[in-house]
Amino acid sequence: MLKTNNVSINFGGLKALDNVNIEIKDKSITALIGPNGAGKTTLFNIITGFLKPTSGKIIFENNNITGLPPNKIFFKGIVRTFQNLKVIKELSIKENLLLGLLKKDLNKYYLLNLFRLDRTYRNKLNNILEETLEFFGISDWANKTPEESPYGVLKLLELARAYLAKPKLLLLDEPAAGLNSFEKEKMESIISELNKKGITILMVEHDMNFISNLATYVYCLNFGKIIAQGEFRTVRNNPDVLKAYLGDEDA
Repeated sequence: MLKTNNVSINFGGLKALDNVNIEIKDKSITALIGPNGAGKTTLFNIITGFLKPTSGKIIFENNNITGLPPNKIFFKGIVRTFQNLKVIKELSIKENLLLGLLKKDLNKYYLLNLFRLDRTYRNKLNNILEETLEFFGISDWANKTPEESPYGVLKLLELARAYLAKPKLLLLDEPAAGLNSFEKEKMESIISELNKKGITILMVEHDMNFISNLATYVYCLNFGKIIAQGEFRTVRNNPDVLKAYLGDEDA
């Protein structure tokens, strides 16, 4: 579905990514691991158009999308979440979720109906939102603001909002970060269900247990280079990965 061909990017004299090649297969769950500063989020930013590579190509569904702006990449079906949650604190959880529906097939006619509170369209939107809130298990928080809601709910909100944008490829930036064990289990279950719905997933994550339960393939970045790839167990036991990412005490 997606390939990066020798993708590199320089920031001044620093080479943040160095000839990175990954391949994401359709309907798979792929994990990208590595220590802080390895280049994982930088690669996400290049794939989604927030950064342009110094060299190399991004191929999505056999089309070269290198250097396209984020909105065009979004409309092609690549949607992402962020490490730092992008929520509007003045809006309720449900209203924040509504933003996920503001995509290319929501044209001016639909938006006009929304602001005029057209009953038919309003009911349709409400049904979609209610079903999504229930699927992600955050219905009880629908009318709360982000400031009134637990962090785990906000993480699920961001995932739910990305889901409503109907992604073909969903990029998750540390979905388990900051969650307790119960919340991680819930997040893991929902990501698995999204994948069963046909959504291809690429995730950056540090929690090895979380990755082992979900990922069908793993890449490890260090200093901007891929140092290992394969099934989780193979990558987990790679000496270079143990040294670079997991620390000497795991070696």
